[in-house]
Amino acid sequence: MKKINFYILIIISLFFLSCSKKNDENSNLENKQILYTVMPKNDYNLQINNYSSNERALISQLWEGLTELKNNGIRMVSVNKIEHSPDFKEWTFYLRDDLKWSNGEKISADTFAKSWIDTLAKENNSDEIYRMFVIKGAEDFHNKNTNISTLGIKADGNILKVILNKSVDNFDEWVSNPIFYPIYDRNKNLLPTELVVNGPFKIKDFSNEQIILEKNNQYWDNVNTRLKEIVINLVEDEIMAYEMFSRNEIDFFGAPFYSIPFDRLNQVNSLPEKIVVPVMRYLYISMPNIKNEKIFSKKEIRKLMYDVTDPEFIGDSILKNNSPAIFEHPHPSSSVLNDAKEKFQKIKNINNFKIEDLVFVAHFNENNKIEKRILLSTVKEWISSFKFPIKVTSNAKNDEITFDIKDYLVGTNKKEDFYYYLNKKFNLRIENENDFLDDLPIIPILQKNETILLHSNVRGLLVSPNGDIYFKYINID
Repeated sequence: MKKINFYILIIISLFFLSCSKKNDENSNLENKQILYTVMPKNDYNLQINNYSSNERALISQLWEGLTELKNNGIRMVSVNKIEHSPDFKEWTFYLRDDLKWSNGEKISADTFAKSWIDTLAKENNSDEIYRMFVIKGAEDFHNKNTNISTLGIKADGNILKVILNKSVDNFDEWVSNPIFYPIYDRNKNLLPTELVVNGPFKIKDFSNEQIILEKNNQYWDNVNTRLKEIVINLVEDEIMAYEMFSRNEIDFFGAPFYSIPFDRLNQVNSLPEKIVVPVMRYLYISMPNIKNEKIFSKKEIRKLMYDVTDPEFIGDSILKNNSPAIFEHPHPSSSVLNDAKEKFQKIKNINNFKIEDLVFVAHFNENNKIEKRILLSTVKEWISSFKFPIKVTSNAKNDEITFDIKDYLVGTNKKEDFYYYLNKKFNLRIENENDFLDDLPIIPILQKNETILLHSNVRGLLVSPNGDIYFKYINID
């Protein structure tokens, strides 16, 4: 009998020891749910209605809107139902009942309505504000021409109703952008670590060297958020930041947190951790002072300039990630180049254009090597074909700039939404691709794919078509 009791005691002891080991293993697994990455060492203001691309990367971890953009549509996050009228001018969003700020306060449809109205009421020079102008009365209200009663934004409990001034069949995609995120009004007086958010993470630590995000337990879907923390090192030197990935000091490297350095693009192509993701970010060259340059005000000239551009070369040989042309544009053949030269010479002679003594200025952002190379690659074709005297510089006054390289994040899955932005920015009436190619108010270059690096033990990375990366879906093995 004593032997039996002894064996039973051993079995029970082994059972509890086994359970203890399993609990320790599970505990260790949970403790490993920390993601490490980097961002440039800058001042981050974290303003939902006016931000840089790096700030957007951080903002999209801390806050979220009504929806998230995904390929060919949206994922409902703050809402569980969306309705629209047959003409897509009236939209109704039904919010979830369990939405809370990180301090436990409830979020309602009125929270979103007041936030949008507050954003429209303020001065805002960012391109993002154009997205809100599709709402009835929004542009006039923003410009102080009307009052709040004219706005097509109404809230009732958990129901948000929006009336648009034109038919937009994918407005549920538009509201995925940060300009439509809810705003906690008292945040403007709080320290970064005190900010009240509604996303999967909140700020635990914020210094000149590091930003640490931690899981937001008030988030409506926190049970499915696996990461415990996100540690973001702030690194000023881009090469040093990149090398941290190869030394396994970080798990993730790439846009929009920290772009691959131009000097390392060749090296990145040989890495098994490389991932190329298509993003609806359009690179183009504008002519901000076109009214002062008679030669470029002629759309026949702009079309010839577009004919000799080579976005295929830029995507393959400069960005090295097969970024496609925005519109179908094969590598220009010798016959295309010769034809463009002859046509330009005829237009020049007929209009008696004297360009030999002029200097045109092509502008790029300081220290952006990729932007500079893309601009150089484009204007060298214009110099070669048309003998334009072009100076490429990052140091120029606004009224001196002839060509300015820009990019625009469309923020949806539809190319047509790019035309809406151009119409608002340049006071145009472009409705489709034919209208655009006929007028060519800008010189389109390419749709910029993004290259990122990710270690194999990181699972579930989700990159949306607007370039937002949602760390809340990540699980680390």
